[in-house]
Amino acid sequence: MSFDWQQPVTIRPIGVVESVLKTFEQIPTYTEDVCLVLREELAETLNGIEHFSHLHVLYYQHQREAWKRRAHIPEGQDILTQPLIGEPSCTGIYTTRSPARPSATGSCIVEIMRRDKNRLYVRGLDAVDGTPILDIKIYIPKYDSFPNAVAPLHWCQKIPMQTTSRLLHWDTINVALTLGMRAGKRAMQELGATRGVGTTAVVHGGNFFGQGVEAVTGCSVLHGTLDFEEKPKSISDWYVCLSSGKKKVEIRIKDQILAGADEVLSLGDDALLESVVVSELAPRG
Repeated sequence: MSFDWQQPVTIRPIGVVESVLKTFEQIPTYTEDVCLVLREELAETLNGIEHFSHLHVLYYQHQREAWKRRAHIPEGQDILTQPLIGEPSCTGIYTTRSPARPSATGSCIVEIMRRDKNRLYVRGLDAVDGTPILDIKIYIPKYDSFPNAVAPLHWCQKIPMQTTSRLLHWDTINVALTLGMRAGKRAMQELGATRGVGTTAVVHGGNFFGQGVEAVTGCSVLHGTLDFEEKPKSISDWYVCLSSGKKKVEIRIKDQILAGADEVLSLGDDALLESVVVSELAPRG
């Protein structure tokens, strides 16, 4: 008889986490020493573990509901998508490392520091104190390491604007990039400016938003004509201020989640831009 995979599965934890991280609001540095305390009758299962350097750890996210309440998610409702930092769009929960997974199962690869009977001291675990441990598994580089594995650009690195300005990657064709292009285009139209001719810009927003403004206006941090400040989290802080001749225009972006670059390209300016303000530049001297 086949198993009914839609029914709950009962798992008895093999142990518990002892950690200096007491709540999910504390951000792990992955340098803390954490103790995996296994049930005493399982002490012998750790025999020989000290010959390995790393472990996979599976654990139960027992504070998941508290995390969801803090994120203003209704009780009992699963989180299926989550906003991307630096992007006014969402990604599926399984393309994040969010602590609100539908199964409430967390996982981490940790470094083994030492063992004392049923207590295993590790480093690199992101679970908080009191977290139930579901299972552990030895890490084997030959089978578990994939040096050629790929991930989207925003996952892998912290990208300064100077670097972002000269990178072309499939992941840059996104909501923030196209929003920057739309805002830059509207600013150029308001000023009657020509790309790269006598214009300067001040941009607050995500890196790809700044890249979109740069692409349309010709203003660039590389040439000293674009002053960029990273504001990755709240879209309400995003704006473009473009100056040309005796005029400047300030454009602010509406704080909203958009499905993708295609939606940005299909919507009118009124649906994307919070405000467009044109003014005269103050005389110098």
